[in-house]
Amino acid sequence: MRRRTLLLSGCGLAAGAVGVRVTESRNEGGRATALVAGSLQTVAGEVDGATAEAHGSLAAAELVRSGARDPDALALAAPGLVTDLAGWHAAFATNALTVVYDPESEYAPVVRDDWRAALAREAVSVGRTDPARDPLGYRTLLALELAGREGAPAEAIRGNAEVFPETQLLRALEAGGLDAAFAYRNMAVAHDLPHLDLSPRFDLSDPALADHYRSAAVTVGGETIRGEPIEYGAAYLTDRGRAFHRNLVGDAERLREYGFGVPDEFPVVRGRGGESTVSDAHLAEPPVEHGRDNR
Repeated sequence: MRRRTLLLSGCGLAAGAVGVRVTESRNEGGRATALVAGSLQTVAGEVDGATAEAHGSLAAAELVRSGARDPDALALAAPGLVTDLAGWHAAFATNALTVVYDPESEYAPVVRDDWRAALAREAVSVGRTDPARDPLGYRTLLALELAGREGAPAEAIRGNAEVFPETQLLRALEAGGLDAAFAYRNMAVAHDLPHLDLSPRFDLSDPALADHYRSAAVTVGGETIRGEPIEYGAAYLTDRGRAFHRNLVGDAERLREYGFGVPDEFPVVRGRGGESTVSDAHLAEPPVEHGRDNR
């Protein structure tokens, strides 16, 4: 594995959401704030309207529940977490699990040729994220369970993978500390890194395979989590979160540019229980002008 120096910058971002229940702003004198999923970090940095902080989605939700953060907006990689905190969410993007690899690694050719065999080799340094802190972590385990049914050495790969925070995973790979990592497709696009598209049967990208995904389950913190197609949800919690939400949720072109999927029917607003509700009219509006001008 190669080694090179990489300066790891902080996570100053901008992000936000959309809403049904709105309160007065928590921080009257300052800029609006948002908590976003680690995989939204790069695209959120291109969105005006709030100062955002990126964490694994589970960790971000816990920051709100504990009172450690009181954001104006949320945008997370698990819509149910947003609904738990806001009472609703707007589904605005999809994603796929991929294997990202270091093109300069000596093991790049074998990863490209057969990622299943390569990632089980002890000599190959593999990264994944923490299932207790972000959905990428538990989705990686779900994908490995599904891939294992089709002949992949899932347990060997899982045991060979080192755990990293989501916001640091691909930085470690870029610095030469990893040969390959399990990451979302958009993360590979954002970092301009090569990646391998996995079979839809285990990349958690295809709504038509939802029942198949649900046949896989992992236990995290005593809770059983079943597989499902990857979606992102957002909500604004105060009036000041609206502008950011318009910019993030309403800009399908930008989301696709950064590697996310955006079905034609998105954004879709859902309440508790997952039922669709009548969308606020502004959900379908183009982003406010300064959002795109600042890209």
